[in-house]
Amino acid sequence: MGVVVEAENLVKTYPGKVTLYNFSLKINEGEVFGLLGPNGSGKSTFIRILTGLENADSGKMQLFGKTPGKENRKKIGVAPQENSVYSMLTCMENLLYFGSLYGVTGKKATEKAEALLSGLGLSDKKNVQAGFLSGGMRRRLNLACALMHDPKLIILDEPTTGLDPATRRRMWKTVINIMKESKATMLLTTHYMEEAEALCQKIAFVNEGQVVAEGRPSELKRMAGREMAKLRSIPGEYRKLEPLLMKIKGIENITVTEHGIVVESDDVSTKIAAVTRVFEKKKEKIIELSVSKPSLEDVFLKLTGAQLKEAVKVEIKK
Repeated sequence: MGVVVEAENLVKTYPGKVTLYNFSLKINEGEVFGLLGPNGSGKSTFIRILTGLENADSGKMQLFGKTPGKENRKKIGVAPQENSVYSMLTCMENLLYFGSLYGVTGKKATEKAEALLSGLGLSDKKNVQAGFLSGGMRRRLNLACALMHDPKLIILDEPTTGLDPATRRRMWKTVINIMKESKATMLLTTHYMEEAEALCQKIAFVNEGQVVAEGRPSELKRMAGREMAKLRSIPGEYRKLEPLLMKIKGIENITVTEHGIVVESDDVSTKIAAVTRVFEKKKEKIIELSVSKPSLEDVFLKLTGAQLKEAVKVEIKK
């Protein structure tokens, strides 16, 4: 598996502030890679450097194994946060125009545009000027324009902001199908944690211009703590249960509280059957059972003390 993007110790400064500082990450071919962090953390600056809109002050960047340049950047498709479509052009005209910028013209362009409009639920709007579309429809058209030339790296910067859940699901189905067909790689920024967890094979948390943690969602969530099962029972003689529960393979900690008993383990849901058998054996009737799992939001909060959705101004003094 090749490396599509490799950034090493990138630094980007503006007057009075540092936006990226020793920023490093690696994105492998075929991955859906999530870049998560609060507003102002440096995500969009990194994307601008990757796509050639800005230059880093220092550090190293590789794109498809080479220094980023005109040729390998043609393999990138970007759907930016701000819609880049032309209001006076129809949906079809926008798609044909953006396709032509990459040499996709004629019958091939028309067929590609029709397929994207269909997949994103815009077929009945193809002859409508973009300026008359709803905000959600413009977001979908913005995405379609980025996919016209079958890019090998798809960069989606907050692509589903403002979309209803049904439209988001439809949009992701279309994008994932395109990825599989073209063997593309995706870089995604989003504030929807469930979206990142469902889609991304790998995630990097960004805060104050640096990657503060990187890994698979399951690996990252372990940093916030183990999964927990909380149980209450009658008559509630929990001290008798404690030694028996600790014998269950994989259970790492038992805490008896005035409100019941807490069982901690990795993947605790797979231990519930064994736990309930212990309660039955001791004639304890379970009256309450809940399972809680650490979230990606919990991990970020633990690492930085900041909420992912907070607006954070980045100012790192030299």
